[in-house]
Amino acid sequence: MAEQVASVKPLVEGEDDAELRAELLRAQQEILRLRDLLIKQDLELGAAKGRLAELDDRSARIAAAAGRIETKVPGLGRLVGTALRMLQSQRR
Repeated sequence: MAEQVASVKPLVEGEDDAELRAELLRAQQEILRLRDLLIKQDLELGAAKGRLAELDDRSARIAAAAGRIETKVPGLGRLVGTALRMLQSQRR
């Protein structure tokens, strides 16, 4: 890790160890901050993907039920679909 810091910023003559240590500490803190942000965003993405999977499953079940209704009572599926679209538009 020290080699990486040295390669990023060449050592200046007369620069003491305290400044290098402070810079290294700041870099490590920034890495931790960015890591925490990445973990948080990953959790949010996972929650959104889970919610999307739930909605996809619910949508598939509704479509299957509508298909079964349509085969038993022709024309009723269109009526149910219209009613569902009306309900969905009211929720927005």
